[in-house]
Amino acid sequence: MFTICHFKAGETFNVFPDSATLRGTIRSYDEDTCDLMHKRIEEICAGIGQAMGCKVDVDLNKMYPATVNPKMESDHIERLAKRWFGPEHFCTEDLPLSASEDFSYFIQEKPGAFFALGTLKPGAKPMTLHTSTYNFNDDMVATGGYFWVRIAEDRLGCSILPEEQSE
Repeated sequence: MFTICHFKAGETFNVFPDSATLRGTIRSYDEDTCDLMHKRIEEICAGIGQAMGCKVDVDLNKMYPATVNPKMESDHIERLAKRWFGPEHFCTEDLPLSASEDFSYFIQEKPGAFFALGTLKPGAKPMTLHTSTYNFNDDMVATGGYFWVRIAEDRLGCSILPEEQSE
């Protein structure tokens, strides 16, 4: 996925600007695809610059590798989420998720799973992270803490909270 999130050119509506800057993100699920996207963006920009008689500078930085959950850890989170919240509250509908996360570095070193808790307030309009309209649902802090305790219990083979399952 290639997204332009920032475009700046000129300071007024009626003067051709001397320069323009476009900034955004490139996300993929594997490194070969990411390399290909970088190569193609450079080729396309060079071609457009040549066709329009202007200079184009392309500065691409690889920031985060793809966040890809190992199957065993992903299955672990799915099993626990279904057990403690009920299968009706577990969803993979919007997956895979093209998250650009520093967590991707962690799971390269130690197995883990990146997951979303689902913080939408009942009756509210869905919001996307990294937008000007995002409003974190503070009511979900306790739910998140509860789930982390259940994950720790399962991994450590111990019991901290009462054995109450979701209806």
